[in-house]
Amino acid sequence: MKLKLLALSCCLAAAFTAQAQIVEDAQSENKTYKPNVGDITTEVAVNLEHGIFLNGGQLRVRKFTAENKALRLGTSLNYDFSKQGEESSGSTFSISIAPGIEKHFAGTNRLSPYIGAELPIGFRSSRAESADYIIEGSTNSNGYEGRSNFNIGLNGLAGVDYYFAPRFYVGFEVGAGIQYQKHSDVKVIHKRHSDFNDEREGYHSIRFSPFSTGGIRLGFVF
Repeated sequence: MKLKLLALSCCLAAAFTAQAQIVEDAQSENKTYKPNVGDITTEVAVNLEHGIFLNGGQLRVRKFTAENKALRLGTSLNYDFSKQGEESSGSTFSISIAPGIEKHFAGTNRLSPYIGAELPIGFRSSRAESADYIIEGSTNSNGYEGRSNFNIGLNGLAGVDYYFAPRFYVGFEVGAGIQYQKHSDVKVIHKRHSDFNDEREGYHSIRFSPFSTGGIRLGFVF
């Protein structure tokens, strides 16, 4: 008799657990995980080796203008100043924006694959000074390291977002792009010997390269 009661209890417990799981799955499918029209997202990149950091130094936001379309904007602003000695220092200032657009596909209730494009535009200004000279347009007398420049590019993108909870997601993005850079002139001004002043002419460069987020993107929906 006791064995029959124990077996019946186990069957009832298993049936109750299965029914609860079915109800939970049904409720989960009815939840809204993905952004709605008008929602805004923001995100950072997570790398297991380097921790949490901004995407390529950028703060990125997106606004969904439709269920399957989003406008995106990445921005960055950096200033770096280093002082190597009493009369030796170097500084770099840079600013960039990257407007773009994304086309999202149906995927699943939680998964949102997309493709897109962005137009990164940036500017960098550099300067260095020591007891003997001033460098305008670079942080090094060779004229190549940290050189001032203006750059503009065009990137093609492909990525995926997975909403592990309502309004929270992880994602991954890869792409490839072309970038044009106009490198500024570099002037080396000698404080003690003006006859040794030097000016190095700027130049143009174009490069094409693939890229990825270097980890996973972690974001949330406002």
